[in-house]
Amino acid sequence: MTKTSRKAPRGRGLRAATSLLATSLLTAAAGMVTPALAADRDPDMLALGVGIYDQSWIDPPAFFQVDADTPHDRTQFVTAEYRFGWSLVKVDDWFAIKPLVGVMQTFKGSFYGYGGLQADFTWGRFFITPSAAAGYYAHGDGKDMGYPLEFRTQIETGYRLSNGDRFSIALSHISNAELGKTVTIPGTPRTRTVNPGANNLVAYYSFAL
Repeated sequence: MTKTSRKAPRGRGLRAATSLLATSLLTAAAGMVTPALAADRDPDMLALGVGIYDQSWIDPPAFFQVDADTPHDRTQFVTAEYRFGWSLVKVDDWFAIKPLVGVMQTFKGSFYGYGGLQADFTWGRFFITPSAAAGYYAHGDGKDMGYPLEFRTQIETGYRLSNGDRFSIALSHISNAELGKTVTIPGTPRTRTVNPGANNLVAYYSFAL
């Protein structure tokens, strides 16, 4: 009985010492990691934009190609994006990959909610930001994009103000990556995927939070 009672305090003491050592190591690690994360973090941005949806003035023939057999259904739209300041990848002060989430609403009732990644290339106060995102699209009374899952690619360029806010313009392309339904081309035995695509112009003002 006495022998057992002597072992128990030693066991509890060993566990307490181990716990104290682990806590000390975790605290020291947190102290080293947290400043590094804070140093690498840029401010979050709230980007508000207005633009022209499915415009026909700029229709690149390759990467942003739209279906020539589907008529444009041009309308205005508003958009809001939350662009996170923390970086998945960062190289000095000129390149970073960051997540974003956003929503878009056209004046014809089309809605698009999405999330994705952006790559920030900066030169002084100027920047170029390509981005890629995916999300849910509902066409309302607007253009039927052929599938509820739509992908957005965008190239944006602009200027950063002294207070950290940004003004920019962007060209984006939305399409379903050939996931839409297959239909027969009238008058032929051939089929095609319903994937009209839309090219959009937008002007953003982004608030540093």
